[in-house]
Amino acid sequence: MSWFGAVPIGLTCVGWLIVPGLLVTYGAGLRGVAAWATAPIVTVAVAAALAVVAGKLGIPWSVPLVVAVFVVLAVLTAGVAFLVRHRAPARDADPRPLTAAALLGLVPAAILGAITVANGFGEPDSLSETFDAVFHYNAVASILDSRDASSLTLGSLGTPGLPGTFYPGAWHDLVSLVVLSTGTAIPVATNLFAATVALLIWPLSCLFLARQVFGRSTAAMAVTGVLSLGFGAYPWGLLSFGVLWPNLLGMSMAPAALAVVVSLCGLARDDALGRGRAWLLLPVTAVALALGHPNVLFSLIVLSIFPVATALIRRTIRLRRENRLWRGVCEILVAVAIFLLGWWWAATTPAFAKVRTFYWAPFTGRANAIGQVLRNATNNYDSLWLLSALVLLGVGVCLWKSGLRWLVAGEVVAGVLYVLSAAVNTPSTQKFTGYWYNDSHRLAAVVPITAVPLVVAAVLLLTTVVRRGLPKASPVLVAAGLVVVILAATGGLYVRSHISVLAGHYTEPAGVPGRRLIDPRERAFFDHIRNEIPAGVRVAGNPWDGSVLLWALEDRKTVFGHLDIATTPDQDYLAAHLIDAATDPKVCEAANRLQVGYLVIGETPFSPDSAGVKEYPGFADPGSRPGFQLVDADGPLKLYRLTACAR
Repeated sequence: MSWFGAVPIGLTCVGWLIVPGLLVTYGAGLRGVAAWATAPIVTVAVAAALAVVAGKLGIPWSVPLVVAVFVVLAVLTAGVAFLVRHRAPARDADPRPLTAAALLGLVPAAILGAITVANGFGEPDSLSETFDAVFHYNAVASILDSRDASSLTLGSLGTPGLPGTFYPGAWHDLVSLVVLSTGTAIPVATNLFAATVALLIWPLSCLFLARQVFGRSTAAMAVTGVLSLGFGAYPWGLLSFGVLWPNLLGMSMAPAALAVVVSLCGLARDDALGRGRAWLLLPVTAVALALGHPNVLFSLIVLSIFPVATALIRRTIRLRRENRLWRGVCEILVAVAIFLLGWWWAATTPAFAKVRTFYWAPFTGRANAIGQVLRNATNNYDSLWLLSALVLLGVGVCLWKSGLRWLVAGEVVAGVLYVLSAAVNTPSTQKFTGYWYNDSHRLAAVVPITAVPLVVAAVLLLTTVVRRGLPKASPVLVAAGLVVVILAATGGLYVRSHISVLAGHYTEPAGVPGRRLIDPRERAFFDHIRNEIPAGVRVAGNPWDGSVLLWALEDRKTVFGHLDIATTPDQDYLAAHLIDAATDPKVCEAANRLQVGYLVIGETPFSPDSAGVKEYPGFADPGSRPGFQLVDADGPLKLYRLTACAR
């Protein structure tokens, strides 16, 4: 498939992410950037929550179900908004030039982003050659097979005999809707959905935060969209490493979520949301982030500390003038107590123990980690010198303006958390970084949330300086001109560097033994044997040799759905003894319970030095052993039918 041919699928991704939520936000009285940027939050929250409810009630997951629920919700929202229109009138729409500037600013962002994705991915159906990609591909396949998209059961991938376990399923729920809507392959839907999140949802989210921070600034709206794609840690880092697609989705909504908090705290300039609607949107936002990925919710909590503290201090100062200082002090003490109790619970509860103690070895020293934050070169990405200089200039601007100092505090704390994970990672630091798996990539992705508005603040300052010499020049034209200079000086905002980040896990592994989940020859073999394997029959195979992707690529279930996942005794026994099917009756008992009828032999295993590769001796090539019939072959690639257990 060509990228041109993939455009309809990309538009479908845009439709699923934006339109359902937009019906609700418009019905609730929001307009302009606020309505468009919060629409994905509503879409994700409602779709993921609906999947849980539908799973509990036994209602199959389907496009008509989701469409019907959103239509009803939009009508109800509009009806309630109409009934309370006198008490909670719709927000005044931003001036058309403001909205136009925001939309036009997204155009260069889309162009640069599309260039990055097309060159980094290679083809629309390219696979992410990463460990976690296997789970995410097969999670979508599991939803399509079972029509159960609930986050409460997704973690076990529908393995027979294994209880359903929690895994945040918003990403997989929405990708499955794209597949159901278009009939496209899971890898294509995944790539186009990921690109949509990075190129549209993230810039929109950053636009809303900038709108709340800088008010009705046409210049800010014009430059935010394109500047949001300049950082390597996000979105490009999470589009590549892991691969962390659920985190990618959750983090794309984080700036808009922070904008909601800013509104609640009364810090928004020319508030486009309003406190009343912000309170209503807050629980929706929490659901969206939690079912996108819970560590994004922790990111929001950390960044929200500072606007909340700013609001409380301002309120205490006001109460002091009214001779009610004691009340302000009590409110601050209560807020601090709530935060400390919440942190203590999170740092000690067994619920987060496995996540909190996950160990990634430090890979650099503290001084270098600090330097990486300052250069926006986290995780050894290329240094972004000019963009980093603008961040520092923005820090100076925001320190000068008391109402924006919370942005600086958020940037500093995000940087500190990254340093702790990259350079330290001890049991003590895990109490602070453990909610992100102590993973430097996830924590590095938090930094751009505040870095983007800091860069915008710097550009606005430079715009003011330039206009002193050109007083008749339009602010938006001057700001746009400055961005053009930045683009020219940085090679399109470091587009080559970002392409390299993506290519490292998409196109570069080609031809490198052990770097690919599956090579073109094996993928073609799987396409060929699909019709030789009856639907509903499971296929055995060492998941590390590529056979695990038969499920996502060819809709043929495999014994193991991932490279590392909880297993049942039947799975373990087959992994050790399937090759003895003709002589060991226990093999056929387990195989029949799991409905295993075939064995596939793949090629060079992914990550051949991993201990897991050697945990499947029962799936070795049986050759001429009794109990197996060779059905098809292409060199070392083979498909056997399990005749020993045929009924």
